[in-house]
Amino acid sequence: MFSHPFKISILAAICLVLSGCLSFGPLKYKQVQLLKKEGFVQTEEGWTLGLPERLLFDFDKSEVNPNHRNELVRLSNQLNKYGLHKLKVVGYTDNIGNTDYNIKLSQARAQSVATIFVEQGFVRSNIQTIGRGASQPLLPNTTEANRAANRRVAIIIVP
Repeated sequence: MFSHPFKISILAAICLVLSGCLSFGPLKYKQVQLLKKEGFVQTEEGWTLGLPERLLFDFDKSEVNPNHRNELVRLSNQLNKYGLHKLKVVGYTDNIGNTDYNIKLSQARAQSVATIFVEQGFVRSNIQTIGRGASQPLLPNTTEANRAANRRVAIIIVP
């Protein structure tokens, strides 16, 4: 009926079409590939990019360091391009200061990052900001270097 090479060609075409439809939960294959390329990892909360090494805040500050702003602009443009428009931005602090103050500071840090995304075309209502204070340190707050690493923001993709 059909020749062997023809059958293989048809099967290959079907596989190619299906791979384009491949999905990882609510995310498409290409979206997941972008997230992995950008350094996002799958966590309990979803695809998460922790920014301690690329986005540190100075002590008692909520403004994004100017030399890291361009990286956030680039990331926001990539996420927008791939249709990843809903985010959760979570801010953290070190353990110096009182708990209420640190929660407010971590919320301000998350808001500072969210504002950059809004400036790049994200809809504000699609970005949830959360301040967690010092409640989830990456490292023990025993040295200045560890405390600096704990002053961070995580970006979580919301499908």
